[in-house]
Formats: sequence, C-alpha cells, structure tokens
Amino acid sequence: MHIPSRKKIITSIIIANFLLLTITNSILYTGSIQSSDDIDLTDLIPSPTILYDSVELFPDGQSTLSLNLSFQKNWIYYFSFESYVPYSDTFMMDAFCQTPAGRNYHFFDYEDTIENDITKIYFEYGSAELGDHLISIVVNTSQNTNIHVYIEEYLPLETYYDHFTLEGLNESEFFCDINQYSSLRSSKIYSYPVRDDTEYKFNFFRVNPISQGDKEENNYENPNVEMLISLNGTIYYYYREIPTLDYALYGNVENDEFFDLERDFNNQTFIERFGAHCTGNLTILIILEGIIPFDLNFAFMVWEAGDIGNGTDGVEPPENVTIPNPINNDTEPEIYNKTLSTKMDEWLAGAGFFIQSNWWTLFFVFGSILALTAVFGKYKHVFRAQIKKIKKRIDSEVSDKKNGKKAEEVK
Repeated sequence: MHIPSRKKIITSIIIANFLLLTITNSILYTGSIQSSDDIDLTDLIPSPTILYDSVELFPDGQSTLSLNLSFQKNWIYYFSFESYVPYSDTFMMDAFCQTPAGRNYHFFDYEDTIENDITKIYFEYGSAELGDHLISIVVNTSQNTNIHVYIEEYLPLETYYDHFTLEGLNESEFFCDINQYSSLRSSKIYSYPVRDDTEYKFNFFRVNPISQGDKEENNYENPNVEMLISLNGTIYYYYREIPTLDYALYGNVENDEFFDLERDFNNQTFIERFGAHCTGNLTILIILEGIIPFDLNFAFMVWEAGDIGNGTDGVEPPENVTIPNPINNDTEPEIYNKTLSTKMDEWLAGAGFFIQSNWWTLFFVFGSILALTAVFGKYKHVFRAQIKKIKKRIDSEVSDKKNGKKAEEVK
C-alpha cells in the first residue's frame, strides 16, 4: 500500500526523534562517562576466607604440621591455636612462616603446661608479599595433644584499619601498603598525590608478631623510624627518630599474661597531619634505624582528612588533569586507584546533556531538514529546471554585456 508523502515525512521525523533520544541516553548512562562524584565508591566489606580449619593430633614427642597457603599482599591473616586435651605437663609450640621471597618469621614460641579450654594462642599477621607461604607449626608434648588449628584470610588492610579506627576515612583517597624491612632493606619511598589547601594524615605500625624468646635472646628493641616528605622542592621532617610501635594488631602472643590486646592505632606519635600548600605529588621517604635482627612488616598509610582552606592564595588545581597513581620504588603493582573523567568523556557527557536538554529544538531542526530533503527529493527535477533557467538567463545577460562592450570598442 502506497503511503502519501506527508505521512512519510511525519513518520521519518518521529523515527529520527526516538533515535536521537536513544543515542542521548546511551551517551549519558553507559560506559565511563559518569563523573567520579556520581559513582558510589563504597565497596561491600569482603567476607573472610577460611584457609585452614581442623583439629590436629600432635602425638607424644615432637611433630610438625606444615601448611602451604596462598597469601595476598596487604591483607590481614588471623591465626588461632586452641587446646582440646585434658592436660599436658610439657607443651612447647612454635609457629614459623617462610614467604615466597625466602623471608622468615618466627611468630611465637610457647613453653608451659596446657589445659583444656584454658590455653588459646591467637594473633594476626599483615602480609607484605603475594604467593605461597609455608606455615610450620612445631609441637613438642609429653602427652598426645589435640589442637584446633584455624587460619583465616581476614580483611584487606584498608578495610581492616577503617573497621577499627574512629577516623572516618575517605576510602577513595586512602592509600596503604605493607612493606618488609630488615637490616639489608631499611628504607622505602612512596609517592602520593595531594591537592592545594587540603589536610592529609599518616600512620605507621608493625603488623607481624615476634616470638618472646627471640626478643629476649637478641635484646630486641623497637627500631627508630624517620620520615621525610617533599612537596614542590620543600622538605618536611616527620617521625623524628622515634621508636616504632610494638605489635599493633590483635593477639596475645606478645604478652606474658595472654590477655586480649586493643589495636594501638591511635598513637598520636605516628598519626601526623600535613597541610598541602600546592597541588602535586608528595615524595615520602621512610627510614628505619637501629639493629633489626628480624624480618619486620610495617604498615604505612596516608589519607585525605579534609579541606583546610578556601583557595585565598589564588591557586586552583588544574582542570581535567589525571594525577599519577601513587607508586613505590620497587615496581610493585599499584595499590591506589583514583577514578577521574577523561577529556573525551567530558565532551561526550556534555554533548549528551545538551541533546537531552534541547531535544524539542533539535526535533524541529531535524524535522525541518527531513521535510526539506523529502520535498527536494520529490521535486528535484523542477528545482533543477528552474536552476538551469536562472543560470541560462544569467549567462545570457553576461553575454549581452560582453557583446555590447565589444561593439562600443569597435565604434
């Protein structure tokens, strides 16, 4: 059935209108076009993963339970060992850990009697490496002994810290890293982007337990820590050669009386603040000084605490500039992730909002174009004939003028 030309035009306009709105919505609500301010950056707290959960028999004498477990860098791991025997007058227990890079940790040593429902050893460990870790549980007992061995991948460090602190952290501006220090590796460099007129905070603490026997044998003292930061060529001194904190996570292995420890995160010696006077990258140097007889893991963190100025110095952050992600000097994978819109994203988003806001105007504009196109298509032979006539008339007038001019020149 033949559709009249007017209906064709109206139908074309309606179709074009729907296509226009569809394209607009696609630009606005798909891909990475949304501003980071419109994205919900609150992640669900990860569920702990049980790595080992079993009652193990340790027969009379000495025996070893070896576990090969995969750990993630910057995660906190929970260890628990609980006795399920009536009594053992001799009981010695040690826990060791060897990392993929061959670093060795002696988590604890225990030598005493053991009783059912009384003795429970527990602690947490912050991993500085990714990969398979060899966990060795060595037990020497005078009676057959049953121990419930429980190991859990608890939480990533940033979630763990946020869970046990009163700071009220902004997760999108939070950077943390667990690094291993030793006598041969006593310093670390970080880079962190800051904004003008903004306050930032730092914290630093140990995240691996050390056996009491090793501490006494080596006359262990907490090493001193010094932190220097540089911004735009200016150097600031933080942590001015002060002793590092004792084990700040959750455990009873570093306490003779075996009672619950509170997480000592809020030590004001290590929670320092910094006010940025310009936009740029902070260079952060951490140095441990003193005798370090063991492999030690320390957690370092920095986060944005809030605005402290209104830009009265006339300096504003550059627009649409992607600030480099924080890096460290070991070419390790980047930890920090900051969502920023690209220039192309902003152009596309702006075009989308313009189309959505002015779609009625564009409807008439595109409709008029379609109508003119349809009319021209139907009567194009008429238009061409008229154009030819006009062109012929103009050519004739030009020719007559030329002939008249030549005649006057002849006279």
